[in-house]
Amino acid sequence: MAGDGKVPVLQARNKDYPFFRKGDLDSLPMLFLDNLSTIVGVVGAMTGAIPGIWGAALSDAHKAAYTNMIYEKVCPAVAFSLMFGNIWYGWMAHKLAGYESRTDVTALPYGINTPVGFAVAFGVMLPLGFKYSAQNLTPEEFADKIWATAACGCFISGIFETLGAFCGAFVRRNLSKAAIYAPIASVGFVWLAMSPLAAIGKEPIIGVLPLGLCFVGFFANKGLGAYKRVPPALLIIIVGVIGKWADWGKYNPTQQVMSESVETAAEFAGRNTMRPFLMFKGMPDVGDVLPILLPFALQSFVETMELVEAAAAKGDHYPMMESMIVDGVGTMFGAVFGSPLPTTVYVGHARHKAVGASAGYSIVNAFLFTIILLAGLFPVIFACVDAISIGCILLAVGLLITQQAFECTASRHYPALAVGIMCIIFDYCRLDSGDSRVEIKNMAAGGGIVVSLVLTQLISDLIDLRLERCFIACLVAIFFSTFGIMHGNNPTAPEFALKDVKTNDLAELTVAIWDEKGELNEGWRFTVAYAMLAVFVLLNLGLQKVGLIPAAVMDDGSPEAPMTAEAGKVEELGVKGDDVEEVSI
Repeated sequence: MAGDGKVPVLQARNKDYPFFRKGDLDSLPMLFLDNLSTIVGVVGAMTGAIPGIWGAALSDAHKAAYTNMIYEKVCPAVAFSLMFGNIWYGWMAHKLAGYESRTDVTALPYGINTPVGFAVAFGVMLPLGFKYSAQNLTPEEFADKIWATAACGCFISGIFETLGAFCGAFVRRNLSKAAIYAPIASVGFVWLAMSPLAAIGKEPIIGVLPLGLCFVGFFANKGLGAYKRVPPALLIIIVGVIGKWADWGKYNPTQQVMSESVETAAEFAGRNTMRPFLMFKGMPDVGDVLPILLPFALQSFVETMELVEAAAAKGDHYPMMESMIVDGVGTMFGAVFGSPLPTTVYVGHARHKAVGASAGYSIVNAFLFTIILLAGLFPVIFACVDAISIGCILLAVGLLITQQAFECTASRHYPALAVGIMCIIFDYCRLDSGDSRVEIKNMAAGGGIVVSLVLTQLISDLIDLRLERCFIACLVAIFFSTFGIMHGNNPTAPEFALKDVKTNDLAELTVAIWDEKGELNEGWRFTVAYAMLAVFVLLNLGLQKVGLIPAAVMDDGSPEAPMTAEAGKVEELGVKGDDVEEVSI
């Protein structure tokens, strides 16, 4: 039945549905540059920013081995993630065209999850480097352990994301929109937007013009951009490359040094040490990274649900469960080959459909990245482009994500969403400026991700006076604080004796120990604090039962949801997909 979203897995394709058409020529550069800018930005963080933060804690040989690992193992493995998802979503478009006897079907865009990519860089690989630096490993062993642990974390997050296909509706009913969007909006605002904006301050002559193109190309004309079919990312990259190689930068290397960097990058052509399944040796340490990755997996499968619903609003009714499984399996498939970067449906289906794209743009995108990443050509591209202008593209992505978070959240929950964003600002202070204050370390432990989700949910329920659900959130916070999943500043083991303030979150997933006078075991204090808050919530629930305080607001916290109130009764409204105007990022 047309429009029911129940396309059979083995549905025959529509023979009249084209493999490639003119609209795909317009959409291909958009999706390709979406993926390219993400990979360039994340790889830039992994190979540039992170070794700089490690500083003297690691030798140049260890840093070089780590960089080689990124280019020779991570980048080729990412090719398999992109190939799997792009081809599968292309096939889903062909099936939908056959099921509904249509030729105007547009494939869902797919790629590396941009905010989570930066969370992996700064929340996974950075602290793992500090941890392994104290283990007297050879440079190759050091790089290999970071790679294996990060890839294993990605694999498990893919399992969690896949399970979302079976429990996503429950999650959407029982979490506010603010809590769902807080972690991804936080990373989008801080690591994708704020950090690149600060970089423009270092090279304004190169960066200000791409910044202008960013806002005209991505945000003007009600979010459709002013340049119609010209991808703004392409214009930004061109201007940035010109500025870089024209020597407009004060702190950039000389042209000779940059040319030598391109020659060095060319040496990676044909070098590929990626092997499937070897990453499973990182399982013993995977507990260090799960508190950071699992909240993003939760957000990712909820976001996939909403984007599939948004595509249905434009006429393309894809099977919800199959789409969510593809996202999770795509992440797992890449992780088996060694990718630490999760994948997801991209925002932008509406624009691709508006230009008349079919499935061709998705499938061709898969083959282009397969060639570039497996052949070792990406390091050359990375050496040629300008990091400041790429940062402007990521700035747009981060701000679009932040904008979408506020658009999808009821205005009464803006304070809760703002608190969620602050949790990642604490992480930025800790990692980027080495802020060693206890209050910063306590809030940023775990990358601040779990705190961002749980605290935002708790505050949303307090605002709505949904006290029964708030009590449950308090119990979750108590459990997470006790076992170091949030506020896990508990470095008790000898290997976590702090030589550097940036290693403060390496003992997460350990039971909090009462340590009244010291600063090394902080989680127990949050356990007590959330228990006190739980008692406070129960007292207010009693007052609500007898009518002394207002009734609860019983909706999902989206802007269009009708506000209903029934004191003392938990009744969930049906969740309706948000018809938010999409913008290609």
